[in-house]
Amino acid sequence: MIRARVAAVVDVALAAVDVTATVFVMNDGGRFHRRHLLAEARRHLALVLRGRRRDPGLDDQIVAAAISTHCLDITEPKTIRGLEAGYRWSLSDLPARRRRPPHRDGGTRG
Repeated sequence: MIRARVAAVVDVALAAVDVTATVFVMNDGGRFHRRHLLAEARRHLALVLRGRRRDPGLDDQIVAAAISTHCLDITEPKTIRGLEAGYRWSLSDLPARRRRPPHRDGGTRG
């Protein structure tokens, strides 16, 4: 009853962090496409708004905030679609190579 009276407010910046973090964890190595962010933004809005109608373009605002704040374009175009700006993204603070986990004795496996 109380939830029905309270208007759902969407914090775009917070939603961008949630969407980016979820997509990063779900995709191996943190590499993903814009469509993954968009799908997660829509899922986030469905959860937050609990089935209420959302403002048109709110999902795109969340994706734009996520890309501009937390992502870096690493596109290596191989198709015509890949030539479009902003097609593939990655977290901006990812290292160039993933490190191997340390061995149990504290050293690294060779």
